[in-house]
Amino acid sequence: MANINNNIRGKKLFKSGSSGAFASKGSDGEVTVSSERATELNSLNDISPIFNDDALYQNNKFLLKQIEDLRLDVEELHSFIKDAFGKDSSSAASQGAKGDKGDAGVTGAKGDKGDKGDKGDTGATGATGATGPQGPAGADGSDASVSGASGSFSATSGKSSVNVTVSNGLITQIK
Repeated sequence: MANINNNIRGKKLFKSGSSGAFASKGSDGEVTVSSERATELNSLNDISPIFNDDALYQNNKFLLKQIEDLRLDVEELHSFIKDAFGKDSSSAASQGAKGDKGDAGVTGAKGDKGDKGDKGDTGATGATGATGPQGPAGADGSDASVSGASGSFSATSGKSSVNVTVSNGLITQIK
């Protein structure tokens, strides 16, 4: 697939200047000729004198060949653009009609239910007795003691899974 540039990377062969001026190349890179020469060049519509005068033909035959090659290229481009986009640029379309929408895919089967985690030991219930005196306060949480469930379980959300291990009521590992 080809792309077309925003500009043609070229300059005019000439532009009209003031009357009687000599041809010169300006800071814009374009050649300015006298208004008389510009008028004469713009009015040319017959190239046959170059073909009929052997000296003119011999001096210009390579330019004539290049001009004919360019003319053929422009003719091919014109035909391509007209075929691809039509004659009217306001209604030209650069892509074909939109195709039909496909059917929705079949929903996949539901996955198997995961295994249930091991149930931890509950331990024996102790006898109820009198409440003893309160012990000394420990350093912030350093003497904490928890008794309770032990085991592991998995949690899944979307495509992510987490494995959690609990020992004696505390989470000991998360993977």
